[in-house]
Amino acid sequence: MTIKYIKKWDNKNYSSIIDVRSPSEFEEDHIFGSINYPVLYNNQREKIGALYKNISSFQAKIVGASLISKNISFHLDKTFINNKGDWMPLIYCWRGGKRSYSLAIILSQIGWRVAILKGGYKQYRKDVLDGIKKMCQDLSFIVISGSTGTAKTKILQEIKKKGGQVLDLEKLAEHKGSLLGKTPNTIQPSQKIFESNLYKELKDFKKHNKYVFVESESSKIGKINLPAELIASIKESPYIEIGASIPERISFLIKDYADFILEKDFFKPLFYHAEKIVGKGIINNWKKSYKHKLWDELAYSLISNYYDPLYNHNKNRKNRILFAKMDFVKINKEEINYIANDIILKSKNYKP
Repeated sequence: MTIKYIKKWDNKNYSSIIDVRSPSEFEEDHIFGSINYPVLYNNQREKIGALYKNISSFQAKIVGASLISKNISFHLDKTFINNKGDWMPLIYCWRGGKRSYSLAIILSQIGWRVAILKGGYKQYRKDVLDGIKKMCQDLSFIVISGSTGTAKTKILQEIKKKGGQVLDLEKLAEHKGSLLGKTPNTIQPSQKIFESNLYKELKDFKKHNKYVFVESESSKIGKINLPAELIASIKESPYIEIGASIPERISFLIKDYADFILEKDFFKPLFYHAEKIVGKGIINNWKKSYKHKLWDELAYSLISNYYDPLYNHNKNRKNRILFAKMDFVKINKEEINYIANDIILKSKNYKP
């Protein structure tokens, strides 16, 4: 059968999307829902590359063909043999070239209707980045803003439960957003996977007459860099200022970080980074509070000497429209629910 070359990687007409790149390439990023059936594994790809560079391209092609044949045979015996005659796979590699074609030609000769993604992963990656840029410009955002400890993420989660459109960047990045935001025993996604997941989230939002709620973020969440177009949209969008008393914020932070603060060296990155801002004396006091587990004392000093001054400095540099100001009397489930309802209600008739 003839092999088709198509440009649309999100074509729903295909039974499976097959990524034939190496496992390390697949792990870094891949098309949503694709399955990895490598025609060359990590060490094999390195071996072929070394042969090509140091010996000859001819020798590399011979060895490569041998390895690819064995790997395809393995996939046929273990997996593809179970597929029916109407199975229609879409195959891609880095550029939609030889690795894709090596599997496609065999599957098509068996009788399956096969397609290769023209441009491969490289084209998919371009589509993702272009799509993020366009959607960030097209969507209307309302930003949840406020000092550290004002339960902004909890409010966003409650808005989402109530049917609001929410872009939870910290969830996508698997990080709470500050220098203390690393989740124990969790590895952040690669930059490329984050962007693929961000693209998918943005694409699912409705553009017309419905806002997307997002938390105010800096340009980085842990090791993840937020796209410049998204940062620009957040900075230019109307915002809701969430407030609470310092005692309430202290209580909330201690509960919210209860699973984090006992981790060894949890505060080390913050203490190191903040020293040039607050001075060695304050850092030494933080270390004493940490050593003796004086969490209230530590939280109060962190808020007063570091987080609030930093927030106020950044806030004063912004020139955005204030959508609403909402203050907690007490940070609890009832008030989070009330504020989320109030935000949804106000946003329905809001026109900036």
